[in-house]
Amino acid sequence: MTDIPVAIADTNALYRLFTPKDPRHAAHREALARTGHLVVSSMVLTELDYLLTSRIGHAAAMNALDFIAGQAEVRRFEVPDTAPHLRSAMAVMRGYADADGGAGVGLVDAMNVALASAFQTADMFTTDSHFRMMRPLTGQPAFRLLPDDL
Repeated sequence: MTDIPVAIADTNALYRLFTPKDPRHAAHREALARTGHLVVSSMVLTELDYLLTSRIGHAAAMNALDFIAGQAEVRRFEVPDTAPHLRSAMAVMRGYADADGGAGVGLVDAMNVALASAFQTADMFTTDSHFRMMRPLTGQPAFRLLPDDL
């Protein structure tokens, strides 16, 4: 059952999805099963590739990328061009420059906020607490973090 029309993927959720030994793996699989369309930025793919390669190995990273590519080919996943959303992401970064003890919000998270606006969703496939303090650009009061908020 896909009761979540569109969600934006963050690196940590995809990492858990592709790490069967992770204690939260099953919850992430269930959240993905409930999502009709998953938007994955190329920035998230880059981080995912690095994490899987460095922590598990090259084969794990290739398996994950192969799965994502296959899902994109059947249009269940989408890897959009991020260039049109860069200024919006930069505005998010400026707006949260003092967040997290002055460290601010990084480009990957800010791009996910911008993509959520572009895809008109407040659903984030993530467990990153940064998204608890950030607000959607679409007017919704808060992001719904998947799988925690299901």
